[in-house]
Amino acid sequence: MKRLKVYLFVGMVTAMLFALLLVPAVTQAQGTWTAVPSPSTNELHAVTSISANDVWAVGVGPITEHWNGSAWSIVSSPTVANGKLLGVAAASTNDVWAVGDFNNASGVRQTLIEQWNGKKWSVVPSPNVGTQPNELLGVTAVSANDIWAVGDVETVPSANFFQTLTLHWDGTTWSIVPSPSPSNDTLRAVAAVSTSDVWAVGDSGSGTLIEQWNGSSWSVVTSPNPSTITNVFNGVAIVSATEIWAVGDFIDNNTGAFQTLIELWNGTSWSIVSSPNPAGMQDFFDAASADPSSGQAWAVGSFIAFNP
Repeated sequence: MKRLKVYLFVGMVTAMLFALLLVPAVTQAQGTWTAVPSPSTNELHAVTSISANDVWAVGVGPITEHWNGSAWSIVSSPTVANGKLLGVAAASTNDVWAVGDFNNASGVRQTLIEQWNGKKWSVVPSPNVGTQPNELLGVTAVSANDIWAVGDVETVPSANFFQTLTLHWDGTTWSIVPSPSPSNDTLRAVAAVSTSDVWAVGDSGSGTLIEQWNGSSWSVVTSPNPSTITNVFNGVAIVSATEIWAVGDFIDNNTGAFQTLIELWNGTSWSIVSSPNPAGMQDFFDAASADPSSGQAWAVGSFIAFNP
């Protein structure tokens, strides 16, 4: 599986977490972060908030945890071999979707999709490309009848070669929707403006990859690359149709260190936006979120000491 570094500040985390407010500037403290006890020591990889009293976190196990406004609790979910839930999104409080992968009877990684219907989690059948390893890394819910999940297919396992994978839920079934795969490609995150304006981000070969759904097909949208070595997007967040943020990291051509990467869609093109990097560190952005009502956007990730 390609490099995946998404970790949430719930449970056991070994790297330090930091956040960057993209827009607008903060003029007043909005509170403080505190560690909240989690009933599991499993890795948690994704979180979605429906309200202050209704939050879901998912991870390896697979595991699903729920926040009721006072405490986190483990909610039973189907047991599958080597299951991982890596993305989660909610259409409503009684319609929550989590995606990832598991090992089938032959030990091959296959897509895993689970749904919360307000009473229980259950596995929903999801397609796979061929007999190769398939995985899902991100999901977004436009409505109960319009949900997207993205990831990749390992088309040449012996060569660690991937192509993009996009699945769509129409309210009845999940189906594979063709998506461009220009090189060695993975889609790691997805977010929607509307049913006819959906964005997925990841990487292609050594460069960034951004694709857009226009209501009828997926197409690659050109995005700049600051590095000639490695450029990756791990998260995408939407403020509006003309303000979309993609975040990730790249390897600096001069130092060899990973540095944060932020790009902005202004309705016409993608451009790199300067982002801070703690000195002497390797810095990563793993996820992003935005609040359209306030115009604020956040990126989170980690940094570790750089020893060239």
